[in-house]
Formats: sequence, structure tokens, C-alpha cells
Amino acid sequence: MTIAERIDTFESHELAWMPDRLKVLFREILSWQQDTGGVYRAALPVVREWLQTTNANAILDLCSGAGGPGVSLVNALRTGGFSAAKIKLTDLYPAIDVYRKLAAENTGYVAYETQSFDATQSRRDTAFPVRTLLSAFHHFSPALARKILEDAVENSDGICIMDPFHRDWWHLGAVGFGTALGSSLFPIIRQRTAFAFAMCNLTPIISAMFFWDGIASVLRGYTEDELLSLTRTPRCAAFEWHTGIWDYLPGLGLKGVYLIGHRRK
Repeated sequence: MTIAERIDTFESHELAWMPDRLKVLFREILSWQQDTGGVYRAALPVVREWLQTTNANAILDLCSGAGGPGVSLVNALRTGGFSAAKIKLTDLYPAIDVYRKLAAENTGYVAYETQSFDATQSRRDTAFPVRTLLSAFHHFSPALARKILEDAVENSDGICIMDPFHRDWWHLGAVGFGTALGSSLFPIIRQRTAFAFAMCNLTPIISAMFFWDGIASVLRGYTEDELLSLTRTPRCAAFEWHTGIWDYLPGLGLKGVYLIGHRRK
């Protein structure tokens, strides 16, 4: 059952006083969880059709965070028949060291912007003509979300927005508990460092962050109708817009919401 009202609350990893090292660890764990769960591999049919419609293969990824969702998506595209796909990671506060590592691990098709990139007031990148915004659109209030869409219409040929949860009561519990429990495995399976082990397993810091941020992310999420309502402005009229849901980990009933736009023919 859908939760009727969107609540524009906060997430812990956005707080200004939160140490940068902790924010980076949180975002790396989140990226790892989404990649392990196949969140964006499951979205491949939607993204592939959108790219074919826009006749593009180079993506400018907005609000990339730790870069994981964008890299997961481009890897899924390249192994799923879209071998020319490439992506450029950007963020208002770019994690340059993380992006540099991802680019080195994925040579030739992962690039990154070293300068701050504001998704509400940007510039066209002719080499990367379409945009994605993955796992982050719920962070923005309706006013800012609308600005992102209008900016994309002005400075790109298309945008694909994906948030990997639905605003309902099942996801409210499942995302919070699931991500909190999963975070304890990260230092064992993925990053064997003393800092990660201490934050994830010796203290409740990371698990508490994931529990609250999972709940907050669901409460802040937009429904399909709400996403479409954001596009009903004169500046957005140059794009054709579609929204829907995609299933990932269907055995657990988990699904995401997407909004795609492309220039009208």
C-alpha cells in the first residue's frame, strides 16, 4: 500500500557535520549493496530502450555520489548488447579519489568530472549528450527536482531518473532493515580495512545510518504520478516523458520507480 504523503526529511549521510570519511564509506557500501542486488542490471530493458530512442551511448551521470550506480548501469549495458556505452560521473561535491579508482578499473568507458557540477544549473556536455540520475532524485524537494528536469531539457537530449524503491509500507521496513543488516558484510566481503570493520561491526554507527537513511529514502521518494507532475511546466514541454516501475529481487517484492524523458521528434 502506497504511503499517501511524501515527507521531505533528512538523511544522515547528507549532514554537513558528518565526517567526509564516513560519508564516503556509507556511499561505497550503498553502491556495493545495489550492485550485488542487481538493481540496475534489472533496469536494463528500460534504459536500453531510452538510449535507442535518443540515439546516444554516452551518459552524463548526475549526483553520482560514490559512483557505484552509474558504473553498475554502464557495465550492465556493455554486457547486455550495448557495447559502446560509456559514462561520465559528476557531483556537486565530487569524490575524486573514488572516481579515479573507478575510472582505472573500467578503462575507456568510465570518466569523471573533477569540478563541482550543479544539476540545477549546468552546461551541455556535447560528448555525453544524455543524463542519468540514479538512487538520488528523492533527495531533492519538488522545487529543486523540477529545476533538475528543466535544466536537463535545456542542456541535454534526454534524462533517465531511477530510484530503487517504491514509497509503500513494505519498502519502508524492508529497505531500512535490509540495508542495515547488509552493511555488516561489507568489511568481510568487499573492503577489508580496520576503519570499515570498526564502523560496520564494532560500533552501531553505519548500521544506524543505513536504518534511518533507508526509512528516510522511502519517505522522500516520489510516486509515478508525482514524477509526471514535476514535468508539467512550459520548459519541460520540449521533452516527451514516461514513468513506470521496474522489479529487482522480485522474490523479496522490491521495485523501483523511474522517469525517462527525451526530446520530441
